[in-house]
Amino acid sequence: MDKDLLRSVDLLKENEEQVRNDAENALLTVCQNILLHPNDKQYREVRLDNPIVTTKLLPALGGIECLFDIGFVETTDCLSLPQEAPLSKLQALQELLNKSSLPTKAPTVKDKALYNLIPVTSTDGEENYFLSIVEYFRSVLRYEDANLQEKAKKVIPIVDLEIATMTRLGQLHKSTLLFIASFCYRHVKLFQSGSQKGVEKQQSEHDVDDAKDLFLMELLHWYKYKFFTWVDSPKCTACFSECNQQELLLSDDPRCPQVEIHKCTRCGTRVQFPRYSDPEPLLTLRRGRCGEWANVFTLLCRTLGYDARFVYDHTDHVWTEVWSIHEKRWIHMDPCEDVMDRPLMYEKGWKKKLNYVIAFSKDEVQDVTWRYTRDLIGVMKRRNICSESKLLQFIESLNKYRHSSPHYSAARRQYVIKRRLLELVELIHVPNKRDSNDNKYYGERSTGSYEWRRARREISESNTKINYSWDVSKYGEAFHLQYSVVKDMYKITDNNGTILMEISGWQYGTKEFEGGMFRKVEHDWKMTYLSRSPGTICGKIKWCFVVANPNLYLKTFHLQTTTKIFHEANVSWDVDAIFDNANQNKSVVLPISDVSNYRTDQLKGATKLILTVTVSGGQGDCAWQHAQIFRQSLENEDDRSLVIDIELENR
Repeated sequence: MDKDLLRSVDLLKENEEQVRNDAENALLTVCQNILLHPNDKQYREVRLDNPIVTTKLLPALGGIECLFDIGFVETTDCLSLPQEAPLSKLQALQELLNKSSLPTKAPTVKDKALYNLIPVTSTDGEENYFLSIVEYFRSVLRYEDANLQEKAKKVIPIVDLEIATMTRLGQLHKSTLLFIASFCYRHVKLFQSGSQKGVEKQQSEHDVDDAKDLFLMELLHWYKYKFFTWVDSPKCTACFSECNQQELLLSDDPRCPQVEIHKCTRCGTRVQFPRYSDPEPLLTLRRGRCGEWANVFTLLCRTLGYDARFVYDHTDHVWTEVWSIHEKRWIHMDPCEDVMDRPLMYEKGWKKKLNYVIAFSKDEVQDVTWRYTRDLIGVMKRRNICSESKLLQFIESLNKYRHSSPHYSAARRQYVIKRRLLELVELIHVPNKRDSNDNKYYGERSTGSYEWRRARREISESNTKINYSWDVSKYGEAFHLQYSVVKDMYKITDNNGTILMEISGWQYGTKEFEGGMFRKVEHDWKMTYLSRSPGTICGKIKWCFVVANPNLYLKTFHLQTTTKIFHEANVSWDVDAIFDNANQNKSVVLPISDVSNYRTDQLKGATKLILTVTVSGGQGDCAWQHAQIFRQSLENEDDRSLVIDIELENR
């Protein structure tokens, strides 16, 4: 180990705690960014006027010295790490900082009383399962730590998210006729009863609750695309090639119970990937798989004052639930997928064979399996770890213990009991009603490599029919549709650009698709696009547009979009128009050679359009990736990956 580097790290320890923590976090961020993006020049340079330097490193003894010791040199206006500088020194600094930030106080003694609640008659299998429940129930209390929440609050761009929320809320108000009717009704009542203050207060509270739920949508999207990064296997720190996991080691670090060892497929270098269970270091590292994702996201929700809980699926996945005051129910939120309120996604989309899904909060443990399944018979057959009565009694004993703790208020206890009753009513199975949406498309898993998802059997390469049709006559004589691949959102606007409707998820606006089409996100290149799945010869997507109003038909069709091809790949577009001529349907198919700005009136008189894009070709194992639809930079906030304008006229 470099003696100068050891001396600089020791100097850091002489600073006040806050100064030292700020400097260590800044150094960890610099190291992590370079190790993740070793060939990207922007991460190898730190400007001298950067707040990392001026407010974090300069005030700390040893801060700037650490940068020089790992190879940084000073240029005219920045500190720069030369390309030839060995990355081993960055790894050494990272390791030293991680060790130095270990808790100096003795580890917290486990609450033995909780473990004593495990039934003495439990078998080994039952005891192991109950132990895992106790561990999760204990661990969620860390989200309540005031110091940790203060650190978490610093990473959330609250003002930006609030602006985005209010913009979305305003758009919803403008586009909702119900809002207009409610507005008029409210003012009539004001004149009739003079109850202006009471009505305005009620509407104001309703808007606040709406805004809280919409804020969660913005938080979820920001978290997925701007804050956290998915890691299947870290890149080799020596040659930056792909690695494969070799073994899993237990760790003495109380914040990180396990460390994965990955081996480079090219040079054989062994790379460590610590799996942190403590969310504090993850606020800086900002990477991992679903465990790390849900861990930090739940912390952020608690930090912002939401009643949030950590949800553990025994078949190996985790996510978050948040209590909606407006809806009076728990809302499912999967930060890995940027999916909100789609609880059947795992069973219907991922084809999971669920058994136990348990939610943990500071207030209670709750078996929420029934929110996430419609296959009650199948689930009951798979719930064989313990008897239902033993599980229920154990969960009740944990909740009673938590509610009887000295600092747990009677008012909170009553609130939680009422909330729980509402949830139990929601979870009761009602035949037919709960099964009515079995044919709805819930989406396959999008995070993780294709091979990883396929090994877990959470994706399918078969054709998928959504059968969604856009009614272009619903909005008068002009239809304007835009799709953003960055936000993964469709929106319909009027002639003035006011948003009339939005649909999240590219697949939910399609008629059908095949070839395992999915949305690919390249975090290293900061790009995203749609492509077919690996191993498939071709992929296809179809969108359907209908003129449902019998008094109208199509006049002109306009298409603007982007595609990108590499290594002899191919992307082709065509539009199939169906005409209603004297009750005898006829059709015509037009190939589209230039999609950058295609406009035609040859489809005049059509009552239905089917727009099709087909991807194929490419070379080698990455052929699937050589034909890309809607390729855009993740930093392009206002992208319009697909624009369709349809003009109608009277018959």
